[in-house]
Amino acid sequence: MLSRKALAIASLRTIVCSQVVFTAIFTTPAIAADVLTTKKFFDWSPEAQRNFIITTTMMGGLIAAKNREGQAECIDAWNATHQNDGFKPVIDAMKKLPDYHPLAIVSAVIEKACGDFKYTTKAAALP
Repeated sequence: MLSRKALAIASLRTIVCSQVVFTAIFTTPAIAADVLTTKKFFDWSPEAQRNFIITTTMMGGLIAAKNREGQAECIDAWNATHQNDGFKPVIDAMKKLPDYHPLAIVSAVIEKACGDFKYTTKAAALP
């Protein structure tokens, strides 16, 4: 059976690796033809666009709820507020950045409104 220290180190490595992969994939301009971009996102129906944004923000809220409750509450409030305006902050950002992955745009808008998703310090402090 692994010790708590070994499990904490393994968890920290997983978090750091996940952030590196997330950064490499979703925060750089799309370079392959088959990569989803915001330009392609706008070809979707308005309902599909809305569902993608809601799902992404809900996932961000779920991750935040496990790490920073105040951030989770902010994301939930942001989501409720912007459902009424068609998620205008996200749509406006996507129009300015047509070659980026929609997930990167949604994440950036949420982070700007509610704080970043960097939880490594908290994870490193685990026993």
